[in-house]
Amino acid sequence: MSALLAMDKVRGGYGDADILLGVSLVVAPREIVVIVGPNGAGKSTAMKAVFGLLKVRGGSILVEGRDITGLATNRIVEAGVCYVPQVDNVFREMTVHENLEMGAFLRKGDLSAAYDRVYALFPDLKERQKALAGNLSGGQRQMVAMGRALMLEPKILLLDEPTAGLSPKYMEQIFQICRDVRDSGVAILLVEQHAKQALAFADRGYVLAQGANRHEGTGAELLADREVAEMFLGG
Repeated sequence: MSALLAMDKVRGGYGDADILLGVSLVVAPREIVVIVGPNGAGKSTAMKAVFGLLKVRGGSILVEGRDITGLATNRIVEAGVCYVPQVDNVFREMTVHENLEMGAFLRKGDLSAAYDRVYALFPDLKERQKALAGNLSGGQRQMVAMGRALMLEPKILLLDEPTAGLSPKYMEQIFQICRDVRDSGVAILLVEQHAKQALAFADRGYVLAQGANRHEGTGAELLADREVAEMFLGG
């Protein structure tokens, strides 16, 4: 498998404590990969390690073969990686369009094509582009956050709990948007608590437990694995 993103035996955490104890994963181009597992397994920590938000004390992180381990986040963005955190991920006092404009801070020149691509993926936002982001529903704010990240035309999009707190309707809408983003040529790595639903739509998945790899496979393989179902998916 050709690797767009590759983590190899990554160790790291916060302060002197390691949360990740040798995590490895691969994301191929045009692929959706989901990380699932119990609370405290290191799922979001793995995502933050990729984006340079914590100290990596061992292992390596590569994007298209380039070592980005330990780089500043702005350098990681330049390498084609964008990250959407779970909370505080929009500028609430700015309009939808202004949020998208902020997302393109590294780009110069005419942005009309980038706006068109984002609004095509998120028709809800096109209808509400003059609305303040803080006045939108939770699902619509998540769309703003994803759209803002896509303004930089990344190679891979990191999503931390994109459906947290959303209704089933918006959860399915976000998952469908992830498919559309993947089909547009952007790979996705996401962390999800809704493990069954995420594995049902993802191309592949990794199950983490206590900071280490426990299982991996296609979404369908992990859903069909009895041990995975009993230990991590509620039976």
